[in-house]
Amino acid sequence: MLNSPAKLNPLSITDAVGRYAKVIKQRSLRHSSLKQIQLHLSQLAGQFANQLCHKVSSSQLEEWFHTRNWKRSTIDGVLAKIGPFFSWCIRENYCENNPCRAVKRPRSDDSPPAIFTPSEAQKLLLTAFKTDPGMIPYLAIGLFAGVRPLEIQRLQQQDFTDQYIEITAAKAKTRKRRLVSLSNNLKGWLRLGGDLPPINKPKRLSSILQKAGLEWKPDIMRHSYASYHLGFHQSADKTALEMGHRDTQMLFRHYRELVTKEEAQAYWTIEP
Repeated sequence: MLNSPAKLNPLSITDAVGRYAKVIKQRSLRHSSLKQIQLHLSQLAGQFANQLCHKVSSSQLEEWFHTRNWKRSTIDGVLAKIGPFFSWCIRENYCENNPCRAVKRPRSDDSPPAIFTPSEAQKLLLTAFKTDPGMIPYLAIGLFAGVRPLEIQRLQQQDFTDQYIEITAAKAKTRKRRLVSLSNNLKGWLRLGGDLPPINKPKRLSSILQKAGLEWKPDIMRHSYASYHLGFHQSADKTALEMGHRDTQMLFRHYRELVTKEEAQAYWTIEP
């Protein structure tokens, strides 16, 4: 005789979020990750409040995303944070299914990622050299190694060798260790010294951008690196490996903008 399914224990989203918040605080999550999870759980509780967990449907989540006018990338990020919450609800018998799994996402934004032109990247670095040279390591590593901003903030001198930057598992976003090659021009910029990690980064970066007359877009350094690295090396596998991606899908879906071979060559000859 088959065992009958356990009886559900109805619980409101607000109460479940409160209990789950206590659970995740016991996990060894980075502070930034914990804050992001808490933010999205708070938004979820604000939207569904006293609705029972097992009554929340995929279509309701889709409507919520639509009313907030979130882009595909934002929706993906939210689902990545609230999906584990609903999985936990299943384990605790507050619901039977995870509504995140059947959510129909909007098509990806077809607009190309923002990148710096070679002349803009050069102007950014030269402006930093003249007005705030301590910011050069942060900018050069982002532009010529494609390291994520939060990962740069965690780097220390012992993470550098003559040929590589070691992103340890503890410092990597994905918690997986990787080695990023040091290009010749990056070596030249790093020899100038500077602050690692930089303090008061937002204020200092804003000042440099204003003086250079440049506009900052989300992930613009990493997008620039991906585009020019692929354009120069003509190997999606090599670029994806350096960026810490599992495969090339992420590279083509979110990071890569078309650049010419000549533009790529110009980018990798930007030197002090």
